[in-house]
Amino acid sequence: MQKLRAVASRPAALLLLLAVLAAGAARADSCPANGAPLPSAAQRQAILPIVLLRCFLPELEIEVIIGTIGHDPQSSSTNPLDDSGKLNPDGSLRPPLTAVEIQALIDMHTVLDQDMTAGAIVRKFVPNGDVGGFLYGRTVISSNGKLVVVSTNTVRGFVGLERNTLGLDAGQAIAALGLDYETALRGQFTDAVAGSSFHRLVAVEIQEHGLHSIRHVMTAQGASQAEIPLGQDLNDRTEATAPALAGRTFQMNRQGQTNPYTGLGISDDIGLMVLQRPEEEYPLHLNEEDTMVTPTPLAVGDLLVRRSVSGEETMVAIYAEVTAEDGSVSNAWQLSPNLSAADVAYYQRLIGEAAARVAIAGG
Repeated sequence: MQKLRAVASRPAALLLLLAVLAAGAARADSCPANGAPLPSAAQRQAILPIVLLRCFLPELEIEVIIGTIGHDPQSSSTNPLDDSGKLNPDGSLRPPLTAVEIQALIDMHTVLDQDMTAGAIVRKFVPNGDVGGFLYGRTVISSNGKLVVVSTNTVRGFVGLERNTLGLDAGQAIAALGLDYETALRGQFTDAVAGSSFHRLVAVEIQEHGLHSIRHVMTAQGASQAEIPLGQDLNDRTEATAPALAGRTFQMNRQGQTNPYTGLGISDDIGLMVLQRPEEEYPLHLNEEDTMVTPTPLAVGDLLVRRSVSGEETMVAIYAEVTAEDGSVSNAWQLSPNLSAADVAYYQRLIGEAAARVAIAGG
């Protein structure tokens, strides 16, 4: 009888095993933190960072990450140049990161950095004053007190995945990316608020001509050269404890209390409070900032786009192969044929101004 019972129990045990395996398979296709469907690599590129984080991290940890804004990731730095970077824009001292906050930030970057890969789409936001130089292909910079002509056929400096600003209007994007560090009365991204020493409004320049960005498709090499800038304490801990981020971060301590670079690997307005109207504050939008430690060449098909204060985007130009009369082929920006006559005149003026600056510099 015992043998018969053992044999009879096998189908039930098999069904139980299959049920367990099926449950495990379902969990493998679900977000570990909230049970939502696990997004594919392609879907991750279009998911807001906060939504993606909720797939992998518990809500309490996300609240910790949000609470790190305004904290100091370089409190152990003894470099006097970093002292002003330990202050908030209003002059208050930034508290140091706790061990729990450091671990939460490492967990955040471990999740988000996976998507900086070949084929990823990044945005490089540029001041309107630089747009003409990009379209012209050359611009003038100051180096060691001299004017130098340089090509503008690369993406360099601070960038971020396109998903960081999906659905945001021009003002929201400025706040989310910390493009509000200006202190001039009138600036490229922001203008001063009357009666305030550090509050800022969306610039009249942006309201009139929009917020411009280069939409660039990453190569494998370019993606490998996009690294996360972290303050000394956070970077040291990341290098020591996060093998998944090995070679993906570098130390870049924050200098200047109105500098939008946070040292947390998150671009943000750091309390400078970019506003479209004085009574409105823009909320935090979690993101991961990256820096092109080596400039990466523009790719054929890259776009220059303009975002309005109401959120609409217009394609301004496309980076394309151009064949000259002698048969030679080169890459250059081509204005969109769908631009209005007024827009064409605006961009042609910017290109002309860039060409004049290059000529004066001897380029």
